Amino acid sequence: MHSSRYNHEHDTHEPHPWLPEKVYEPLRQRTIALVSSAVDALLQGKQRISLATVAAKSKEVDPEHRGVSESAILDNPEARAYYEQHRTWQGTRPKRGRSVAVRIPPQPGPIKADRDEQRVRLRYLRMSKEALVERLLAVEQTSAQERTRWLSQQDDVLTWRLRAEAAETQLQDLRAKASRRNQ
Repeated sequence: MHSSRYNHEHDTHEPHPWLPEKVYEPLRQRTIALVSSAVDALLQGKQRISLATVAAKSKEVDPEHRGVSESAILDNPEARAYYEQHRTWQGTRPKRGRSVAVRIPPQPGPIKADRDEQRVRLRYLRMSKEALVERLLAVEQTSAQERTRWLSQQDDVLTWRLRAEAAETQLQDLRAKASRRNQ
């Protein structure tokens, strides 16, 4: 009844029993051999060993010049293990004191008295040493400027207080003279 050649009765999705032995295993072995040869050649030439360099070198060492892809290296457990054993790149280790993703300006803004100090502490712990030094210098500069301003204001207050006391003394002297004259 069906016009197509597809037979629904045999729709089991199981691989043919001969595929693993006749097709997949030789491909797997080819990948392992090419990766090993490529890595060894790179080691001999004291070159960097990365997925890209292994894939490129595998084309050079392959008699058919097809080589293997980066995904073939990663998908083949033995080839991947050999590559990872010899790779130059070892991964990035997280470093302490990395800058916070959101850049914190070195010049601090107004600080609230009721701020969450624990959150502030954690934010500072995530900042780099360089960012902390910049922030500390800015805070010290602000503090020095505020102290200079405060001292100047205190001088002004003292000056006005002394003037007020002198004026008060003069006023009292004038009142005393005026009250003596009236007597």
